[in-house]
Amino acid sequence: MTETTHSQPLTAGRRPGAARLAGLVLGAATVAMGLIAGFFFDWAVAIMPALAKADDRTFVTVMLDLITTINNSPLFVLTFMSALLFTAAAAILLHSTGDRPAARWTLAALALYLVACTITFAVHFPLHDALAAADPTNPAAAREDIEGPWTSAHLIRTLAATAALATLCRALLVHRRSAG
Repeated sequence: MTETTHSQPLTAGRRPGAARLAGLVLGAATVAMGLIAGFFFDWAVAIMPALAKADDRTFVTVMLDLITTINNSPLFVLTFMSALLFTAAAAILLHSTGDRPAARWTLAALALYLVACTITFAVHFPLHDALAAADPTNPAAAREDIEGPWTSAHLIRTLAATAALATLCRALLVHRRSAG
């Protein structure tokens, strides 16, 4: 009987197809997470700083247009959900193949991404709804109510998604070593 070590799981030699599938799903999770982390990063370093320079009416109009476009983009929604689903599936597959170290890194990434998802649903969606329902004759008030909380929560969301990406990259390295 083969002994289990951190560098070579017990099941790696007996289930190479399962380990390969786990690696492919982990790779897909990493790509999807990279796209989402990059998307959040772009908002943090380009879009919001540019909008900060805009007048109130432009800020409200552009934010609403961007939010509507993103929420109606099947590709964005698919990518956002794929990052979650592929990461969860990779954690399960890695655990089932005996690659516990890579599974732990993947679970950490899942927890970090759940922070980003929770912020999206608990903070950003209500702020988007408030912005859409705001008095169109008073864009300054709408902006004042939205911009600060949105930007602060988004910074945390960006950091969480970026940390999830880094953690998935670590999981890939650990998995590669154990599968090799």
